[in-house]
Amino acid sequence: MFAMRSRAIVVCLFLLSLFTFAQNWKQVHKTDEERWAKATGLDPYTIHKLWRSASKVPDEKDDASRIANIDLDGLAERHDVLLVTYAGEQNCLTLTVFRQFSGNKFNKIWSADRPPDGTGFCDSSFAGAKAEADNGAIMVRVPRSNDNGVVTFAVYTYEWNGITYRLADQKKVQAQ
Repeated sequence: MFAMRSRAIVVCLFLLSLFTFAQNWKQVHKTDEERWAKATGLDPYTIHKLWRSASKVPDEKDDASRIANIDLDGLAERHDVLLVTYAGEQNCLTLTVFRQFSGNKFNKIWSADRPPDGTGFCDSSFAGAKAEADNGAIMVRVPRSNDNGVVTFAVYTYEWNGITYRLADQKKVQAQ
């Protein structure tokens, strides 16, 4: 009888923690949306719609992805916006480009979550991955190795080819 009560208490605590965790994600996302709205000038509802359009998780209550970057300037020549989200234990990035038609109307036109080698745009134990746009190109910097404090990054550059964004360059760079 004691074992059954103990088990019931453990199950109740587990279910309560799941409910609390789900509620926390909702607040985390709301805080993220407000912060990015302030930084970009877009309204929080538009930020929310962009984040949900970029997400691969059907139910937003289960979505642990976060916004890493919203770049309104680097692709502005084509009226494109880069949204970078991250998720998972290794903070793997997903790049999503939206074409902006008005102040709050955006269409998703391209997305990538891994380079051609299939490894992913993920942080490592020695450095973080980063993505940004500049002069019409998207640059993704991913840590690949650490040799005595010298980190080697794979840098992927994606450019518009008239139809979509495609890998235009890939190189290795070192940084300390």
